[in-house]
Amino acid sequence: MTFVVVGAEDLAHARREYAKAVLSAVRNDDAQRISHEEAARIAHPTAGFLVSRSASRALEAGDVKSASTLYRELAKAHPDSLNTQFLYADFLRSQSKDDDFALRLAVEALEGMLPMHQAQPELLERLLRLYEQQGKREKSQALYDAYMKLPQADPAVAAKFSLTLHDIDDEKNRSQLDTMYRNRMEQSPRDPILARAASEHFRGTNRLDEAISILEVHTKAAASSLDLRVRLGILQISNKRSEQGEKTLLDVLDIAPSQYLAHQALAKLYTNQEKIEAARHHRAELLKTRGGEIDEFRQLGQAWIEANEARRARLLLEKAVFHHPKDVGLAYLYAIASQRDPETQKTAFALFEAAAKLSTEPITEPLYLLGSAEAYWNAGKAERAESSLRQAIKLYPPD
Repeated sequence: MTFVVVGAEDLAHARREYAKAVLSAVRNDDAQRISHEEAARIAHPTAGFLVSRSASRALEAGDVKSASTLYRELAKAHPDSLNTQFLYADFLRSQSKDDDFALRLAVEALEGMLPMHQAQPELLERLLRLYEQQGKREKSQALYDAYMKLPQADPAVAAKFSLTLHDIDDEKNRSQLDTMYRNRMEQSPRDPILARAASEHFRGTNRLDEAISILEVHTKAAASSLDLRVRLGILQISNKRSEQGEKTLLDVLDIAPSQYLAHQALAKLYTNQEKIEAARHHRAELLKTRGGEIDEFRQLGQAWIEANEARRARLLLEKAVFHHPKDVGLAYLYAIASQRDPETQKTAFALFEAAAKLSTEPITEPLYLLGSAEAYWNAGKAERAESSLRQAIKLYPPD
């Protein structure tokens, strides 16, 4: 197969045929779609996506030779296109399990792109994989060393490659990466992607003080980087700098109250410090912000009801029944909280009625029955109130 320069007439024909292929796809006519796609490819044989589709169909039919020809000629037609060379190399690699020749061709195709794309991560990653598949560790190491010398080398990319080539405890390699990260942070302290990667590098090698220091530099340079300010607070708490971490997280919440990871970290901190009310507050804010499981809502809602915090319980459980509208227990707790909150007492009876309709089995939770009894009594339904109260008394566990 020989590719030629596509003229205006052929290009127009290819577009018409592809439009017909799209129309055939809409009509679920696969035979016509394939026919028109092939006609479009013949008219425009250097169109990568058309060649790729034809090659995929050839592979599905077991015709590896035709697929190989299509990809090879496409690569020849676009010698400077990384994406086209990736397409060809990936095809060759997929066929290289029992074919060293295909593997060698894949390596040659990608090595040909190196002079123009020395720092391109996807190219380097593919070559590294191929060298490792060939068992050529020395070439992998040479590729890595050359990348490390480039002024534009990305330390996060280098760290990823180093996982293949070096042990995590390799002091020399770790020192190289440390230097790269520190130098880059000096040049670009406001870069959040770099700051996160650098911090994780030091944290992952058990140097929490340096991980924190990286984030302190970044957040000082970029005060609006709230996600990383939250990350800083979490690491400070992990490093037994609880007061610092608490302040960092509270400062973020003053700016952005919906930062749920900050609420999560503070809830855990206050629970460990046995600051029950503060922990409940942040657990509630966490649930309101990101939602949660039924048990999470139920436990906190019931705890606030028992602590006579009816309004807090109601606001939380209002969110709970929105997220879990079919849960009977949450519906009853919401009704109880509404009944005990002076602002919503008048609507409580309707909520109990709605909760009762959700239930397909008799209620056996004394708290729900007691709440129902109170609601019925307030609504002037003494007989039903008495029945619920008797049932609640029977079910209450002995002291």
